[in-house]
Amino acid sequence: MPQIQIERERKRDMQKKIFVVAAICIYIFAFSFAFIMPVSGVFSSIIITDVQPTEFHPGETKEVVLTVKNNGGRDAKDIKLMFGSPEILSLVGPTVAQINTLNSWCEKEVKITVHVGEETPNGVYSIPISCYWKEYYFAIQPVYIHTEDGYRTIGGPGPVTTSKGPVTFSLSFSVIGKIVINVGDISTDPTNIRPGREDVKITASIENSGDAAAKDVEAILLCSETEEFKPSWSGTDRSYIGRLNSGKSNPATFHVDVADNIESTIYTIPLLIRYRDTKNVEYRGVTSIDVLVKPKPELEIVSSYTEPTNISAGDHVILHVRVRNVGSEEGESVSVRVTGEADVPFDYDVKSDHVGNLKVNEKGDAILEFDVDKDAAKKIYQQGLEMRCTGDRDLGDDTVYTFDKQIRLEVTSSSSGSSSIPGFEALFSFIVLLLVFIFIELRKKEKER
Repeated sequence: MPQIQIERERKRDMQKKIFVVAAICIYIFAFSFAFIMPVSGVFSSIIITDVQPTEFHPGETKEVVLTVKNNGGRDAKDIKLMFGSPEILSLVGPTVAQINTLNSWCEKEVKITVHVGEETPNGVYSIPISCYWKEYYFAIQPVYIHTEDGYRTIGGPGPVTTSKGPVTFSLSFSVIGKIVINVGDISTDPTNIRPGREDVKITASIENSGDAAAKDVEAILLCSETEEFKPSWSGTDRSYIGRLNSGKSNPATFHVDVADNIESTIYTIPLLIRYRDTKNVEYRGVTSIDVLVKPKPELEIVSSYTEPTNISAGDHVILHVRVRNVGSEEGESVSVRVTGEADVPFDYDVKSDHVGNLKVNEKGDAILEFDVDKDAAKKIYQQGLEMRCTGDRDLGDDTVYTFDKQIRLEVTSSSSGSSSIPGFEALFSFIVLLLVFIFIELRKKEKER
């Protein structure tokens, strides 16, 4: 055989060997790839990759967006998501969502509306889902499935459709309740608050209108930020309530004193409310309560004087007292009376006097009378006076108001060295005059002799 022919044969053999080796390598590579391909890559697989939003408040209704993905290498069609209906979470509207087609490795969004029941406790709640779909693909040879009767073909060569499911999974949502603390009804005792009133009881209803429980609830009346109110005694500006469940209310009670001589109007008192949630996180907020202070008469002594001006021991004295209504309401049946008689050397013949009605800023006079004790020491005495009146009955105020004041009465001279017999000075003068008259008459008779 010629040398050239031999070389050609060798080249052909070499090419055949190379072709066989290459074919074997390609086959091995293809087989290995098929072997390590995940199951989800060979078949269709429906999963939910994202859910937004996942947080709800009790009683809330929201639209939820689900991202549904075919995480497999075969296409899917007629996908059905069938949602369960637990007591806490429920769907508003259809309970079945359908996707016509979902090709391999593709995803689509599905929108549903979810409602959370009222007063749902904090926690994580789930909605179960059952998923059904049909898988379809092109087969190059008949496809068989195993049944009780043996194997049977379901399609191929050509298009093949198989039913899948049910596959079950669930959607989880966090329910987080909100605490909303409000101030409800406010009452006072007495109902009508007047300037100068002490120990006024204020009751405020503290309400939790939210959907979660609050604990360690405490209300503090910030009297320090006002000039018109102060606590009646230590601690009466605070009220501890404790736990306050959703939809519940409890009273907070305070006791305050009202300042004197303040205007009749509505006053706002800041109210601090502190509480904790069930995770012990502390919250605080400032609101306010309104308190109506109604008008009232207010009596004061404008001036006083005596007749005689200079008082001596044993004198009979007329005391003039002028009062004025400096309040914000008419005072009816105004009267002035003496108090503390045991502390002064005065014996009152007229202990009280009726002044009448006094409108706002109107003045009136009261006249009292007394005798100064004979042994009264020379000094200044503090005389107590009580002014009394009722409110304006036309305005529904029948309260009796009393005002205690003091005036200074000075005894300028004492009679401690004189006789204590009543009328002794006059008798002594009469005797002296009588003796003088007798003496003169005797002198006249002696001259006539």
